[in-house]
Amino acid sequence: MTRKKMRMTKIKKFASFALLVLFITPIQANFELAHKFYMSITEIECNPVSKSLQISMKLFADDFENILKEEEGVQVFLGTPKEHKSADQFIFDYVKIHFFVEQSKGSLPLTYVGKEVDKDYIWVYIEVKNFKVKDETLLTNSMFLDYFNDQTNRINYTKDEEVISFTLHKQKVSHEF
Repeated sequence: MTRKKMRMTKIKKFASFALLVLFITPIQANFELAHKFYMSITEIECNPVSKSLQISMKLFADDFENILKEEEGVQVFLGTPKEHKSADQFIFDYVKIHFFVEQSKGSLPLTYVGKEVDKDYIWVYIEVKNFKVKDETLLTNSMFLDYFNDQTNRINYTKDEEVISFTLHKQKVSHEF
C-alpha cells in the first residue's frame, strides 16, 4: 500500500469516527436532558339512570407507591403478592384528600370501587352517588401536585355522549362545569 493510500485510509477512519461521535453525542445529550413525564388521566362518566358519576383514574404506579411510602411510612408493593394489606385504604385516603366533586350542597361523598394495577399504571375506580346533572359542578384534582412541579391532571367528563376535557395543574387545581 502506498503512503498516499495509507494516509487516505487514516483520514477516512478519522472522519468516520468524528461523524460517529458527532451523531451519538446529541442523542446521548437528549437522553440525559430528558425528564420524566408527570400526568394522570381521569375519565368521568355521568350515569343519569343511577344518578352517579363513574370515575376511573389512570396514574403512574411507581409515583403512587413513592407517595404512599412517604405519607404512610410503608411500602405498599401495588399489584404484587407482597401488596400491603391496607393498600386499598391508603389509596382511598389519599384520593379523598386530593379529589373533590362539589355541587350546591357541598362536597359529594366518594365511594371506593377498587383498583387495577398493571406494569406501569394503577387504575383507581371511584363513584359519586346522588349527582345532579343540572347543578353546577366544581371538580378539584390536586393528585400528586405536592410532589411533582410538572404534574398535570387531565380530566375527560362524558355526559350524553358529549365530552368536556380540561387540564388541572399546580396553578389551577379546580374547574367548574
